[in-house]
Amino acid sequence: MGIEEDVSTLQAALYASDRPLSLKELKDIVETSSESYIQKLLDHLDEECRKNSPFGLKETSENMYTLQLREEFMPKVENIIPKTKINEAALKTLAVIAYKQPIKQSELAEIRGGRVYQYVKKLKELDFVESKPLGRTKVLRTTKKFAGYFGFEDQMDKIREKLQQMAK
Repeated sequence: MGIEEDVSTLQAALYASDRPLSLKELKDIVETSSESYIQKLLDHLDEECRKNSPFGLKETSENMYTLQLREEFMPKVENIIPKTKINEAALKTLAVIAYKQPIKQSELAEIRGGRVYQYVKKLKELDFVESKPLGRTKVLRTTKKFAGYFGFEDQMDKIREKLQQMAK
């Protein structure tokens, strides 16, 4: 494949994926072992996106990449963007986990009530939360996917600041 075809392949993969992709995944998709070649393709794609695309290439934490709608297009299309499949109660549960992490599931249940277990199950299915056993309970924390999805890129100070602003 030539460079243009490889750029198009990367663009298709980033567009089709529901999560950021790692350099390793991108190397596998393009079938190369060269990280510098992938970086060259990403630079080329970024340049193309800036010139004539409503999408922008975004590097999230730890060399993960995704395509996102550029901010200037949001007002024109935000009413047709699908809403997240997280209900309000699960989203509030996720906010508590993000704010207090690491948090014991039993402590979370005291804060949010007994239905928290079904919300945690849904959040784990979406890969926004991970749990580790601790005695008879579990310790919960958010994942890198959560950070990338919500644009926090694994910055806990930024997460806490945004959550405090939302609580006011």
